[in-house]
Amino acid sequence: MQSRARIASYTLDWLLASDNEEAGRLDAGPEITRLPYALPPEVGEAWAESLALRDGIVLFRAVHALAPSPPGQLVPLMDAHTVADEPMFNAQIWLSGLGCHHEYPLGNHRPPVEIVAGPGRDTFRLYRKWRARILVEGGGISEMRSVIMPDAMLRSLLGEAAGQHLLDSLGLGEARPTVVRPMPAHISAPLLAAMSDQYLGAARKLYAQARVLDYLASLYCHVSADLAGRAERPHHERIQALHHHLTHLEGRMPTLSDLAGEFGLPARRLNAEFTAKYGQSIFCFVINHRLELAHASLSSSALPMKVLAARLGYSHVNHFIAAFKRKFGYPPGSLRKKSPGIPKSKPGIGTGTDRPDRG
Repeated sequence: MQSRARIASYTLDWLLASDNEEAGRLDAGPEITRLPYALPPEVGEAWAESLALRDGIVLFRAVHALAPSPPGQLVPLMDAHTVADEPMFNAQIWLSGLGCHHEYPLGNHRPPVEIVAGPGRDTFRLYRKWRARILVEGGGISEMRSVIMPDAMLRSLLGEAAGQHLLDSLGLGEARPTVVRPMPAHISAPLLAAMSDQYLGAARKLYAQARVLDYLASLYCHVSADLAGRAERPHHERIQALHHHLTHLEGRMPTLSDLAGEFGLPARRLNAEFTAKYGQSIFCFVINHRLELAHASLSSSALPMKVLAARLGYSHVNHFIAAFKRKFGYPPGSLRKKSPGIPKSKPGIGTGTDRPDRG
């Protein structure tokens, strides 16, 4: 019979199991898709990456490296046409360069509306149908980040009243589907980090959704200063139940939208109250708790470290080693050096313990 290693009252069977099929199931999640733009070589090159979180949220990153264009002339990239089944919310941030959209909110029979944005001037949209010609500044590298989600998901994450207030504060509606607003850089910082390759599978989904929620909460507070400071009744019992739930997942990685539905609070409120009570966000708690489980398992198991890292949700063993060292002050390989009774891994498995300080 397999021994059941424990930390406090939590089993580690899911982490230490030798069943590769189970390990693969835990890692299932979204992946980044890369799409090059069809541009003549003399114009330059451009590409876009997308990460679909399967709950209606899609993240984009686009980079354009273009040859110089005549002064005052923008380079056309593509014509875009989107029709959605429900209203969609879109936020678009330029890190560098200049972007221009000739949009047709009233149809092709009316003159386009010119939308110009760049660093510090973010674009927000609420639409069902969106048609535009996209142009960018030539002679350099421009980079854009964007998030798109159903209006219903925006309201689910923020709460119905907060979601509507955000749209009203931005000035979005049927009469004005696109606006450009000056925005401090710190507001968009979480969104810029959302497509990190540090995690994989379900952990990547939770990380990306957590960063999107951080962005929306910061944006809401920035444009809704009159409401952001109002006291809201805390939900102590629900937050305690959430804490218990997160410590007993045994491998399954949650999503913020699922947790919001299960505990009956918008994700923004759930995350804010959890952070206030336990000193860290839901995502940080899950990651730190799993590092504690990894610490307990390292001295009692010969499981290759790269397998352990993958089951915890890290895309590379070096990311796991770096996170472990930040938390505990020493690399994970040092625990196994202190436990001579554990058989060494077979050559070629690559546990990462030969150079524990890497990453």
